[in-house]
Amino acid sequence: MPKSRIKREDENSIEFNYILTLENELGKYVEKWIAVVDEEIVAEGKTADVVYNKAKQLRPNSVPLIMKVPVDQVMIL
Repeated sequence: MPKSRIKREDENSIEFNYILTLENELGKYVEKWIAVVDEEIVAEGKTADVVYNKAKQLRPNSVPLIMKVPVDQVMIL
């Protein structure tokens, strides 16, 4: 693996940890797709591809974490 290549398990660790801190704040995104870059939700929408495209327009050099916020409970293990 070239040195410039980021390991897959490390690519979104900042974003994942940020989501863990949000707790109840994710409630406003229930049943929506969100894109997280660094410690910011940069896009939201009804489909993953729309959210991804919005995130890449705003942060073209970043790898966004894309997820759908579930309706019943938000639980990240």
